[in-house]
Amino acid sequence: MDNFDDLSIHFAINGVVVLLLQLAVIVSSIIIITKYRKSIGAKIMVVGTVFTLIAIVAFQVMPYVTSSFETDNYLKVQVLLTYLNTFSFFVFTIGFVIFAINDLKKDEDKD
Repeated sequence: MDNFDDLSIHFAINGVVVLLLQLAVIVSSIIIITKYRKSIGAKIMVVGTVFTLIAIVAFQVMPYVTSSFETDNYLKVQVLLTYLNTFSFFVFTIGFVIFAINDLKKDEDKD
């Protein structure tokens, strides 16, 4: 049982680190959106990071919420959260590409 407790601690530490990194991405996205207020790409990036944050938090609380679920239902919830996480990265990437193509090009034209 000691080995299980050690693994739980590692998962918890990893979860906190991932959460802090995601918060840094959200703050960075918000900084970008304050500089480029009209940027659709920056707004999409923020939406993607918020979805990712929701998925990260859901992954962290899922074991506590779904502990009474049968294995099939637990796996279905995990698959749904994985899709949410993938979708959030997709949304962020689309926003990042739009931002890079449209808004950074405008800055280069000013120089």
